[in-house]
Amino acid sequence: MNALSLLGSTLGLGFAAGLNIYATVLVVGLGVRFGFIHLAPELSQLEVLANPYILAIAGFIYFVEFFADKIPWVDSFWDSFHTFIRPVGAAIIGVTAIGEFDPVTKMAVMLLSGGVAFSSHTTKAGTRLAVNQSPEPFTNVGLSLFEDVLAVAVTWLSLTHPMAMLVLVALFLAIFLWISPKIFRLLRLEFIAVRAWLNKHLSPESSYSTAGDASANALLATATEKYLDYWQKKFPGEKLVFCVKCVAGKGVKGLRHSIGFLQLSDHWRLIFITRRSFRFRHQQIDLSSLDELQFKKGLLLDRISWKTERKQQTFHFFKHRLNHGQEVLQTLQKAKNEQAAADFRLADAVL
Repeated sequence: MNALSLLGSTLGLGFAAGLNIYATVLVVGLGVRFGFIHLAPELSQLEVLANPYILAIAGFIYFVEFFADKIPWVDSFWDSFHTFIRPVGAAIIGVTAIGEFDPVTKMAVMLLSGGVAFSSHTTKAGTRLAVNQSPEPFTNVGLSLFEDVLAVAVTWLSLTHPMAMLVLVALFLAIFLWISPKIFRLLRLEFIAVRAWLNKHLSPESSYSTAGDASANALLATATEKYLDYWQKKFPGEKLVFCVKCVAGKGVKGLRHSIGFLQLSDHWRLIFITRRSFRFRHQQIDLSSLDELQFKKGLLLDRISWKTERKQQTFHFFKHRLNHGQEVLQTLQKAKNEQAAADFRLADAVL
């Protein structure tokens, strides 16, 4: 086995470990133990994975992951917990696979295997987070089964056709570089959502209530100075009714999965403002065109959706105590009715 073939095997195993490290260990260990996989002499060190104790531990945790990975949001918690486990495990498998080499080569293989595993792991975690925005659980089950099969297939291909695996890993890394900004936005979204959920349930009760003027203050509590300055420069003289941190969802062209602020002024101007590529971007929404406004609670994010003349739009709200998506919906409905009444009075005065 030449150097490129050895690299293909180690990087392929790293890719598989990033998807499911326990399945990777089981495939190699069971395959070697029962003679389904015949390791090349250069990879003979991987026979350690056939040890009964290692197989028992990997089998038990894989059994737990098999079910946890198919439950919406539980799979994301599981992925978060494995953000370091999978890359580190891949690095250990990689350096074990190459056997006796100089320290520089071992360190290079560890970094490469861990890096590939981190790339496949973040792709998996980001995809799962996007799927979890959907209310139905069947996509999670199907995607999880596909990932299990993919991990098994990649592990087998890494040991039997290392050159082909090397090409596939190179193609994956090229694609990953292109989609990585979207993936990291999703992971950042998950981190903020979990932190907001924990703050809501574990922190002391806020001084804000959910009624009266305190509720109105809560809808402005998350406004930041930079966003307020941007608003004042763009729309001077308009007073904010609310400014609530949220996430752009389906139908928000070019800004989906961006974290920003949904803001409504006393002039009935509804705008979503965010920062992309180190600059502010905003999208104005015609308040009068909103139809079929709906609110739906979720585990980590609440959701408001409406239909406009052209499409359906969705915004997701963090489960922070001060960011009540339901109150935003009520405020939007009230503002829409007030705008319609004002337009009617204006039309009647003209006539």
